[in-house]
Amino acid sequence: MKNTKTIISLIIFSIFIISTADAQKISIEEGDLEFFKEVSELNIEYDFSDYGVGKFKTEEAYIEDKKADYNKDEPGKGDQWEEEWHADKENTYQPKFEQLFNLIMLSEGVGIVAGAYTNADYTLILKTTFMEPGYNIGISRKDASINVEMTFIKTDDPENPLAVVTMVKVPGRGGMGGDFDTEYRIGEAYAKAGKEMAQYVWKKVLK
Repeated sequence: MKNTKTIISLIIFSIFIISTADAQKISIEEGDLEFFKEVSELNIEYDFSDYGVGKFKTEEAYIEDKKADYNKDEPGKGDQWEEEWHADKENTYQPKFEQLFNLIMLSEGVGIVAGAYTNADYTLILKTTFMEPGYNIGISRKDASINVEMTFIKTDDPENPLAVVTMVKVPGRGGMGGDFDTEYRIGEAYAKAGKEMAQYVWKKVLK
């Protein structure tokens, strides 16, 4: 058991090194998080239906611009990029959030797990409201970042939120400058959001 806790601590420490030193600003817009005292499983649903990307007001406009550029260079490359862009949400961003949320809860000895638990009493609807992909071309770089809104509900009573939480400009970047891939940078932003949310719940409600 001691070895397991040591491994978890090392993983979290490495994540802290990659992440920014400062804790992320978390704003409670509505309600409170006291219900977490009753949570054992937290269902998560993700909403990517309406958000801006970089300088573009909508994801659709961003995709069309990037796809056209890629297809101009190599026919079909832009279409492949679009498929990968959408797949990254389910294959990388969602798992990153859940993994870090659950890792923090595990490290603190809290019996809460988050993920696709559709029969759970409580559900988190995680809505992305803005995404900055960032870039890294070696001689110049810009971190990725995301804005998210988290609405917590009783699963059987979705019309009455228990709490609404926002996080703005959650940064995403890799250690040692090796984050050349957009998927990786944005994934790290979701990982940080999961880590910071779990730490907030632990410190403010469960500790």
